[in-house]
Amino acid sequence: MIDLDFFMLKENPGREDYVIGTYLMRKPIDNPSEIIKTAVMMATEQTTGTWVRVPGETGATIDRFRGKVLNIWEIPDTEQEAPATDEQRSFILQLAFPWRNFGHQIPMMLTTIFGNISMIGNIKLLDVEFPEAFIAGFPGPRYGIEGTRKMLDIPDRPLLNNMVKPSTGITPEHGAQLLYQAASGGTDIIKDDEVMGNTELSSVLKRVELYMKALRKAESETGDKKLYAVNVTDDPDRCMENAEAAVNNGANALLVNFLPAGMGLIAALCRHSKINVPILAHLDFGGAFYASPWHGISSSLIYGKLARLAGVDMLCIPTPYGKFSHSYTKYLQMVHGLRSPFFGKPGVWPIVGGAIKQGHIPSLFKDLGRDFIIGAGGAIHAHPMGSTAGAKAFRQGMALMMTHGTLDGGTIGKELQAAMDLWGSD
Repeated sequence: MIDLDFFMLKENPGREDYVIGTYLMRKPIDNPSEIIKTAVMMATEQTTGTWVRVPGETGATIDRFRGKVLNIWEIPDTEQEAPATDEQRSFILQLAFPWRNFGHQIPMMLTTIFGNISMIGNIKLLDVEFPEAFIAGFPGPRYGIEGTRKMLDIPDRPLLNNMVKPSTGITPEHGAQLLYQAASGGTDIIKDDEVMGNTELSSVLKRVELYMKALRKAESETGDKKLYAVNVTDDPDRCMENAEAAVNNGANALLVNFLPAGMGLIAALCRHSKINVPILAHLDFGGAFYASPWHGISSSLIYGKLARLAGVDMLCIPTPYGKFSHSYTKYLQMVHGLRSPFFGKPGVWPIVGGAIKQGHIPSLFKDLGRDFIIGAGGAIHAHPMGSTAGAKAFRQGMALMMTHGTLDGGTIGKELQAAMDLWGSD
């Protein structure tokens, strides 16, 4: 007999006490009750129980701390009992976990929602639904979209981000020259590449010293405020040390590879009272989680609500325009998770990059409005007229879209024309 005490309606009055995971599962079914038993096992495995009842698993403990099954849908939505078969069948499951089991933190929350059960076969975590009381325990983005706009005094246009290229193997002196060229052309945010760490050739503090000097020079010449995001990614203790030292020495933004470093580390940086600058998170390592259609964690969850919960202010995301060839629907779902209302937490900037060129500007405006950041590396530094011209070309394209809604509605600057002649239009 199936124990219906393991089941709960989503309308349950105590729903605020639960975090809800939604999963895609594919498995062979040998008997009609197997998927129900599997869902119950998942809810139990991640909370109070194991494969066999143990003495400490009392009725009171189970009632207070165990997971619950909310929904089981088969794809297609079979109403008549399907015959027993060993063929693969597909299901959407929803499980609820008491968040008192892990409190206001991300590592144990993910351990609970997708820990051991991530290894039971074809199962993918599609979404997590958070109650307001749980979200309230996280600081969220310090700046987000509106705070960064105020900091840079840019009220309504998209922002331009450049990553210093070549990615590695260059000295801080060389990198500072490239930063200055990009900043002089109108780049708002210059960041380290994700593979540039704290190395003997190029230390974090030496880059902060030289890059910020070059940034201030570009600011004085252009009259525009700018950010430099230095990559402080490291083991947790050293990352904290790098971040604090960078800010103390004048850094006005930080870059963290948030998946290899850990989402919990981002939350810790956001809680740190002395680290009061915007945090830009890089997307690398994400494919290890989302690439399979039947296993892992959905990209729209990783690069949407989870990144925002951790507290990033700006997030690089994969796009369908350039080298990632990402799903257009997933791409828009990521942006939805970063910018839509989320219990009062600030919206997060999506940084759209990955071989983005000047000719992509109309599509970006059409799909994203104005609250986005263009992330461009090669299209700035490989511009035929130089890095400064590459940045100018992007700004010229933005200006035309802001004024005319098209690149054809006004005079195209020579820098933009050169880029489009070389790399084409959208």
